[in-house]
Amino acid sequence: MAAGETMTARGRGRPPRLSCDQIVGAAVALLEREPDVTLTIKRVAEAAGSAPMALYRYFPDRDALLQAMADRVMTDLQPSRPAGDTWQEQVGAWMRTARERLRPYSQLLPYMAATRQPVGLPALARLATILRPLGLDEDDLALAVILIGSTTLSHALYETRRRPAEETVAGLTEALALRPQTEREAVGPLLPGFPSAYARLYDTVIEHAIAAIESLAAG
Repeated sequence: MAAGETMTARGRGRPPRLSCDQIVGAAVALLEREPDVTLTIKRVAEAAGSAPMALYRYFPDRDALLQAMADRVMTDLQPSRPAGDTWQEQVGAWMRTARERLRPYSQLLPYMAATRQPVGLPALARLATILRPLGLDEDDLALAVILIGSTTLSHALYETRRRPAEETVAGLTEALALRPQTEREAVGPLLPGFPSAYARLYDTVIEHAIAAIESLAAG
C-alpha cells in the first residue's frame, strides 16, 4: 500500500459486506436457476458470495429470508391489463397468467399467502378495476377480489406439490388392488380419466370462480 492510502473497512481476505437487497436478489436468482434446489441459509450464502453467519445479521432464520424473497417476487410480478373484451375473459386471463408466473416459485408460495407487505396491492387494484363495472357493493367486491387471488395462489401451490398424474394413477392403482372390492369398484373406473381431469381442472376452477362472481352480481 502506498504512503497516505487508508485501509478499507473490509479486512484483507474478508468477503465484502452485502446489503439485504443483494442477498434477496441472489437468493431469488438461485431459485430461478434451480427451482428444485432446497433453499437453505448455506446455499443462499454461497450464491451471494458470503458466509452463512453474515446472512443472520439481516435474517434471523430461514423463514424470514424466504418471506423477504416472496415479497421481492410479488413486487416484480406487476400485473398488466389482461386480454379480453368482457370481464369474464379478463378474469380468466388474469388467473391463467398469474398461475404460470407463480409456478416457478413453489417454495415461496406459502410465504406469498402470508405476506403483510403492500406488495400485492397492484394485483388487487387490477382485479378491483376489472370487476368494479359490475356494480357490486364494497363487501361483495372485496369478496370477489379475495376469491380470485386466493383461488389462484392456492391452486398454484397445489399444482407444484402434487405428483405427476401418471405417478398418481400408478400409485392409486397399486394401492387399490389391496383395498375392499367396494372401493375398487367405485374408484377403479375413474383412474384412467385422472390425467385428463388434472389437465382440465384449472379451467374448471376458473369457470366456478367466475360463476360465483356472476351470482354475487345477480344478487
